[in-house]
Amino acid sequence: MHERMKQIFAFLLAGLFTLSPASAWAGENEMMDALIHKLVEKGVLTREEGWEIKKEVAEEAAGMAKGRESEAKDAASKMAGGSWLKTVKWKGDLRLRHETQKRAGTDRLRERFRLRFGFTAKPIEPLEIGVRLATGTSGDPVSTNQSFDTSFDKKAIFVDQAYATYKALEWLSVTGGKMENPYWLLPEGLVWDSDVTPEGAVVQLKSPTPLPILDEFVKVTPFASAGGYVIDEISGDEGDPGLFGYQGGATVEGLPFDAKWTTAIAYYDYTGIDGRRTSDITNATAGNSTSGSAAIPIFGNDYDLVNVSSELKIPLPFECVPQMVLMGDFVHNPTAQDHQSGHMVGVNLGKVTDKLGSWEAFYHWKYLEPDAVFGALTDSDFGGGGTNHRGHIMGARMGLNKYAAVSVKYFRTEEVRGTNAHVDTLQADLQLKY
Repeated sequence: MHERMKQIFAFLLAGLFTLSPASAWAGENEMMDALIHKLVEKGVLTREEGWEIKKEVAEEAAGMAKGRESEAKDAASKMAGGSWLKTVKWKGDLRLRHETQKRAGTDRLRERFRLRFGFTAKPIEPLEIGVRLATGTSGDPVSTNQSFDTSFDKKAIFVDQAYATYKALEWLSVTGGKMENPYWLLPEGLVWDSDVTPEGAVVQLKSPTPLPILDEFVKVTPFASAGGYVIDEISGDEGDPGLFGYQGGATVEGLPFDAKWTTAIAYYDYTGIDGRRTSDITNATAGNSTSGSAAIPIFGNDYDLVNVSSELKIPLPFECVPQMVLMGDFVHNPTAQDHQSGHMVGVNLGKVTDKLGSWEAFYHWKYLEPDAVFGALTDSDFGGGGTNHRGHIMGARMGLNKYAAVSVKYFRTEEVRGTNAHVDTLQADLQLKY
């Protein structure tokens, strides 16, 4: 038989048998043997040509089957959305809280909860996308709490984070969107509430390794952040309120007693605040000085803040008290006419870990004058939120396991100026993460 005819015949047989399911291959193989045998008997093929065609058919069928398997895997991968789905990481937490608050002789008891959940994903290696939803109240940037009230009504969920981070280099990243606070902050810090998620863009730099010049003595790892954020968008006005924030700092290791020291200095430049009606920016004056009438209060100061933060972690040789942390925070607003500073000092003993019974106790003293910071974004729990408060913060936490902890926290505060009214708050929490 002509060589070309043999190849065509072998290809057709291979295609015929490969189109059927693999489970039927054994029966089809017998049919092929019978067909080749009949062609040899009729003299269409010689015995050698029959064996040669059978061999070629087997090779062609194996190749076609392998191709079909590869195509099926590609199709399944596309249907599943691609391999980047393997990079998706889900996380969340739930906090249940009892809160008792005494303000000017009035007691308030409420049960509250906070739910947060979201994911991060990496469609390509340098790019991370993050989304987080959380409970809260519309118009309140400093709290994700919801109270148990209003006859078991449904609770609202809001977009708490929606950002993209591009890691251009090992030490350089750029983030845009609604993000976790990009600045290094202390617990009970002066400028920010821990629930605030700024909206804008930030460039962050962090050395992946300590600076080599000082490595022989101590290890110094520098970091820096510079960002611009939108505070509000006012229709028909080009001078929208905004914020430019810059921070530089370093972590120093290798100190005596294996201590670890982190310190940073930040400059926060708020724009479009001074002289604007408070209702254009926030739902409340939050302790800041205002001018104008009581019905239409106007911000009376600009806010250009210098903030210095420092923390020293010292390991202790006790299993029950593995470390002590000393911290301090200072803020000054030179653009305010008066009442322009704040400070915080604190100490933490112990450390909460995954182990049942691990614990931490803490005490902080905080003093925050009315125009030291922009009140709408500072701690919502200290003195009931905003500025113009001074007082004590104390409490303890205990770990139950890897996913749960309990804590109790007490605020005893009074006004810096005005009536010196007291606001005392007790919070008891059960914290769960997943």
